[in-house]
Amino acid sequence: MKPGLRALFLGVLMTVPSLSDSAAKVTYGEKTIHYTVNGRSGKEIYSQIGKKGPRVSGQRDHKVATTTMTFDVRGVKAGIKGTRCLVTGVDVHVNVVYRIPKWTGKGSPALRKAWAAFEAHLWRHEKRHRDIGLEYARRVESDIRKLSGDARRDCAGMVDQAKRLARASSAWHDRKQEAFDATWFGDGGQQFKYDRALMATK
Repeated sequence: MKPGLRALFLGVLMTVPSLSDSAAKVTYGEKTIHYTVNGRSGKEIYSQIGKKGPRVSGQRDHKVATTTMTFDVRGVKAGIKGTRCLVTGVDVHVNVVYRIPKWTGKGSPALRKAWAAFEAHLWRHEKRHRDIGLEYARRVESDIRKLSGDARRDCAGMVDQAKRLARASSAWHDRKQEAFDATWFGDGGQQFKYDRALMATK
């Protein structure tokens, strides 16, 4: 989910003859991939989720839903002002992919209601992961625009700044995502409320 800022900065630290301020922006696109489950009770549905749900690299169990993001840095504009190399413009585009279950079975009115609540809850959770990712993208954009170096020495100092900022922003992003999941999945978290409600429904 991280954009590899260290390698990126090495590629974009360049000087141009003139300097002009440019508006920066963060944009995103979304795609949803459904995996289908059926069943005539909540337990049957949840059993299929446990077998067919997406996996996360390095983990053995199937997840109910996931959000994956890639970050694309575009349109970097740089220049020289006085004796300083500066970045004056950059855009960051975030590609978001959701993997969400889709119930295709038939069931009682109570089961349909429980599924609708469960599905809405999943979307709230995954959209929050997206929002944290967008916050991170805005940090990336801001970090790049903070870079400066000594134009008299081939923009010396910019790469070291890039490495420090990349480490700090990546660590911030990891903490935010992990803290959010901890509140959602911990004891008494919202996930278990909706899990239990679905599995108890016939």
